[in-house]
Amino acid sequence: MDTMHEVMENLRGGDHAALFYRTRAEQLAVVVPFVAIGLKRGERCLYIAEENCVATIIDELEKGGVDVAAAQKSGALTISTKHDTYLRHGIFEPAKMTADLMHEVTESIRLGYTAFRATGEMSWALTLPSALAELSDYETRLHAQFPGQFVGLCQYDERSFSPRVIADMIRIHPIVIARGKLMQNRFHQAGATVETLLPDLVTVDQVVDSNIDVPAALAS
Repeated sequence: MDTMHEVMENLRGGDHAALFYRTRAEQLAVVVPFVAIGLKRGERCLYIAEENCVATIIDELEKGGVDVAAAQKSGALTISTKHDTYLRHGIFEPAKMTADLMHEVTESIRLGYTAFRATGEMSWALTLPSALAELSDYETRLHAQFPGQFVGLCQYDERSFSPRVIADMIRIHPIVIARGKLMQNRFHQAGATVETLLPDLVTVDQVVDSNIDVPAALAS
């Protein structure tokens, strides 16, 4: 069986993926190699922490073999929080957050990096009802503009988000990571907007079951 590091090697530029997890161990098993692989490939990486504090992410990355201090000093790695990213404009504004990320992609290439790679712990929105209501709008906007030199991983705790939010995120993301697998998502709704997302609920287990005969890693 492939290790999660080997599985995560299959994410490439232009991939917009959602991680669905039920335990911190499941989460860290994915996000640590996600960052480590990006740094190894010469990509500029951003980690937005929330339920795991910045110190915890630094510690876990170091356990995973990442020289965090050197990566931060060079500018290749930024470990941030919602206040400097999702809420940097005071309130969550999906259009501005999407524009900020597109700027980071352009800036990364200008600085000589091969791509921009970002992952965020989306649990930051759970305590902000207005932001939580905007998540689907944000994710559909981001996906509609997703460039080929961007690798994105949106993290969703299945224990905390409602079935409605989980279903919407499944519809929006063409790649799903869950239960130790990286899968082409058969429930992805291409071209969806927040107004056109299908109303029927779909679960992570349905995605996993529907891909039972699909290789765990995407074909290169």
